[in-house]
Amino acid sequence: MITKLIIAGSGGQGILFLGKVLAFAAAAEKKEVTWFPSYGAEMRGGAANCTVIISDEMIGSPVVQNPDILIAMNSISLEKYQQGLRRHGYLLYDSSLITRPVLRSDIVTVPVPATEVASSVLTTKSANMVMLGALLAQTHLLKFTSLNGIFEDPESPYHRASGVNVRAFQEGVSYIENKKG
Repeated sequence: MITKLIIAGSGGQGILFLGKVLAFAAAAEKKEVTWFPSYGAEMRGGAANCTVIISDEMIGSPVVQNPDILIAMNSISLEKYQQGLRRHGYLLYDSSLITRPVLRSDIVTVPVPATEVASSVLTTKSANMVMLGALLAQTHLLKFTSLNGIFEDPESPYHRASGVNVRAFQEGVSYIENKKG
């Protein structure tokens, strides 16, 4: 199994953090993983993206051109990366911010109002963790316990903000489960 992801949005949306947490969770499951960040010089408000590759075998290159999964947190990112998404790949996008997307018909689209969900229970800064919960609930890419373990481990660099992050993650999971149910 090898899964390639592109996570994209604007600086300040926690794009790189989302990718890094996903990579740590994959490593906790003893998967091979790469995390490759990229952001514009402006940082806040400028373009930000990262690639994550999760595999059961050694990874040859961190370069992702045709991802299996695309997470788009803004319209610019959706327009830029959607065409590269492989057929039948997953597109998760923040439907709070992307209100009139032009979508391909040969992919699985999962609109998630991540910013709206985050602001209703926490803060809009947690939209990235809402999206991460939605990703794992939709794809079952990793176990929920792997992610929770990262936030609960006192030695983890992510333990400090664990309460908000875990709650936002759980809201993303609940959103997808309620949508399916």
